[in-house]
Amino acid sequence: MWNKITGASQEGIRTLFPGYFALVMATGIVSIASHLLKMETVAQVLFQLNKVAYVILWLLYLARLLFFSRKLAADLIDHARGPGFFTMIAGTCVLGTQFMTLAGDRTTALVLWSLGFGLWHILIYTFFTAATVKETKPPLKRASTAHG
Repeated sequence: MWNKITGASQEGIRTLFPGYFALVMATGIVSIASHLLKMETVAQVLFQLNKVAYVILWLLYLARLLFFSRKLAADLIDHARGPGFFTMIAGTCVLGTQFMTLAGDRTTALVLWSLGFGLWHILIYTFFTAATVKETKPPLKRASTAHG
């Protein structure tokens, strides 16, 4: 099957930006806000879209883990790209909140919140440990000019 995926698609998976779960996070936030504002159609459409986006993103990241694990690991410990992985945590927990708020599905919500908690442990400790023990670190001047 992997041989049938084009070179461009393989490159897209290899270089997949770690922060794409921000899509799930932001869509979920707008969906929940729509629900609170009694805009149920908007809330439900965004909820359905979010479920699809979440599954697709996990499939892409799992493909990246399977076929490009070294590149994924390098991104995880990179000072610039590593924090993007934290969107996996937020997106997972926001989707859990959607399941609870919009569908009354406590079981799926608890599963997603538990997954988010597990991801938090893995990602936060991996990234910050790597950033702390790395021999070569970016200069502070470079970090301070990144935001302004």
